[in-house]
Amino acid sequence: MLSPREAAAACGVSRTTVRRRREDGAFPGAVLDERRGWLIPVEDLLAAGFRLNAPSSPDPAPAGADGGQGAPGDVASLRPPSNASA
Repeated sequence: MLSPREAAAACGVSRTTVRRRREDGAFPGAVLDERRGWLIPVEDLLAAGFRLNAPSSPDPAPAGADGGQGAPGDVASLRPPSNASA
């Protein structure tokens, strides 16, 4: 049994997504615990189509990680070169 926070972290989704799915009835075995709040069985998460340990989205590359060349489609690469003689 996982709390909504634990379920969200384990499945790589937001707590809001877990809450909405619980409110929609996707977790029929969920129970309300006085101390921990809602608890959701792992089996219910799997049956609802969630994947445990789903990979999160990759971290964005730090600024300048492309060596200043600008990736294709990068806004900086679309700018005309500055005119040093102006």
